[in-house]
Amino acid sequence: MAEQIRRVVGVSLWVVVVLVLVLLRLSHVQQASAQQPAAGAAPGALITGTSTVLPTTGINVGRRSFEPSGRTYWHSHPGGQLILIESGRALVQERGKPVRAMGPGESMFSGPNVLHWHGAAPTQAMTQVNVGFPGGATKWMEAVTDAQYAGKAQ
Repeated sequence: MAEQIRRVVGVSLWVVVVLVLVLLRLSHVQQASAQQPAAGAAPGALITGTSTVLPTTGINVGRRSFEPSGRTYWHSHPGGQLILIESGRALVQERGKPVRAMGPGESMFSGPNVLHWHGAAPTQAMTQVNVGFPGGATKWMEAVTDAQYAGKAQ
């Protein structure tokens, strides 16, 4: 039962991610022309309250796979990074915190300038979707040691 719930949640999160990516892609078109209400709808009928379309300039979306034990070096992003696990098992860690295992549908947000690494578990490959936010270039640091990867050192 728990596995079925986890799968449903994982699929639901993927639907949300796909919708967000589609909306980000379409927002460029919406910015170029004024948004028109649906045929027959009164102006403002599509949104309750105030909402503003924001530019997506500088947002980067990528998808990457890691073979078992594959991992990034320590790094940080000026605008932060969102990681969503698509398949497999992942290990992630922010500097000073314990290593965390993640599976399909789980996500992690590493805030602006927070040193972290992410990669596949020792015996299972992993595929991730990553979203980087505006703020500048990734700052790369040293390699993650085997002891750090194993959770024996931070």
